[in-house]
Amino acid sequence: MDLLREISQLEDVIHQSSSGLPPELGPYYDAVLAMKDELRGQVVQNLDYLDLGLDVILPDLLSSTQTVTRSFALYNHMYVRSVLRAKHSDRLCLKTLRWLHSIHEQTRRVPVGLSDEEVSVVPMDPEISMTPAIYFLPCSVQYGLLYLPLFFHEIGHLLYAFHRREMDDLVRDLQGQIRGLLAPSVQRNDQHARDDERLRGYIVQTWYSWTQELFCDAVGYSLGGPAFASAFSMYLRLRGPDQYQVSPRRLVLRTHPVTWLRIRLLADRARRAGRHHDATSLEGAWDSIGAAMDVTEDYYGFYDDSFLDPVLSTIEDMLTETEPRSFREHEGTAADPDAIPASPVYLLNTAWRQFLNNPDGYRSWEERAIESFIATELPE
Repeated sequence: MDLLREISQLEDVIHQSSSGLPPELGPYYDAVLAMKDELRGQVVQNLDYLDLGLDVILPDLLSSTQTVTRSFALYNHMYVRSVLRAKHSDRLCLKTLRWLHSIHEQTRRVPVGLSDEEVSVVPMDPEISMTPAIYFLPCSVQYGLLYLPLFFHEIGHLLYAFHRREMDDLVRDLQGQIRGLLAPSVQRNDQHARDDERLRGYIVQTWYSWTQELFCDAVGYSLGGPAFASAFSMYLRLRGPDQYQVSPRRLVLRTHPVTWLRIRLLADRARRAGRHHDATSLEGAWDSIGAAMDVTEDYYGFYDDSFLDPVLSTIEDMLTETEPRSFREHEGTAADPDAIPASPVYLLNTAWRQFLNNPDGYRSWEERAIESFIATELPE
């Protein structure tokens, strides 16, 4: 009964918040209400079973009640917050996210929410149609254009979720290739050999999550081109030495590749797209900062140049499987700062060109551009 009371109280608060919601949050709001109704239904059903007075079903009822209690705690902590914190200024992020979802068939019907933490996403569960996706972005960068391209990486996690079986197969194939590249030329049976084999196992396991992150970086570049590369680089390059080098102990089962390695692969992708200047600029900034910090590029065996071709080949296969949108040439160039943006990609590339070419006048331009963007109906 106490859980049912909590659900009812939260329902009242959710309804009170509905009048001031940004219109782009409407589908998410509906999904949150549907999740609340599902939770309420499970609690009511358990109470009905309890009224039967059958001792034999009490263990099952206890297990079911514990499950719904945990589900409500997650709902309360994660999903409701995007409604209760919502404000008019969220429209910039939400409109970008809604467009991102609209251009991919798999994500078109997935509602999006926004919250205030480090850049990440809580993907929906493809097995549960009502589950929305929640994107996170720090408060300090939600109100401008420069770091919105970071969302382009995060939607890669949703595309992966929709194709998990096929994507996991591709990643496992890559892990097998990496294991083969790491195999010693001479087999020994001593403690040193056993330690080396244990390390090889850690490296192979680590590449399960690293490949996913590198795939999402590739999705980010496919969608946003230079704007994504600039946002990613600027956001992370001054965050300290661990963006450039990580000790072997901390590399074990680390979920994200070292950022310097991610920059190398982004630069490679830019070159393959014919954007050699972007690639050189991207690597040059990181190399200069690495040199200033006296940090040597070393991945302690977790990455080797011999991995490059199979890694790139696997990522290309993953992109073929998921088919993210590719930025158009005019969107990457974004030559006209006063053009009405036909897509957020054009707008965000324009923003970076304006910021880099005219930093003093950038803020006034950005304010006008955001106002125009919010008022524009975007094609898919």
